[in-house]
Amino acid sequence: ARDRELDMLFERLYEDNVAGKIDDARFAKMSKRYEQEQGENAKKIKALRLELKKDESKRMDIDDFLETVRRYTDATTITKRMVAELIDHIEVYHAEKQDGVTNQRVVIYYNCIGAFDVPDRRKIPEADIIMETRKGAALSYAPERLAV
Repeated sequence: ARDRELDMLFERLYEDNVAGKIDDARFAKMSKRYEQEQGENAKKIKALRLELKKDESKRMDIDDFLETVRRYTDATTITKRMVAELIDHIEVYHAEKQDGVTNQRVVIYYNCIGAFDVPDRRKIPEADIIMETRKGAALSYAPERLAV
């Protein structure tokens, strides 16, 4: 919008210069500033379009993702195909040792939804808790179904 506005301002500025409302020195100074701003805006627009194109190429349709997840709801083992279809990328951090226990942080980024944290059941005070994650969907964490 600003790029179109600058075109219009430059056109008015030119007309004012031709009509003698502003002198040539003022016209040169103002037109240089408008052209400089248009050049900066053109670079920003190009960068934003590239970023948008990159994001659109990575985006997976929600329906396709849900269909893929439904295919694997009863899976007992993880296959290479499963990983390729469900996971965008995995970040693995350095292992850290605290009190004789080695912990390593791993963050899994799923296609379409990104990363999400599963609550630590030790921090959940209630015996059974239901979390409303979004309209029409709820997660239930019951201690008797969790592996230790």
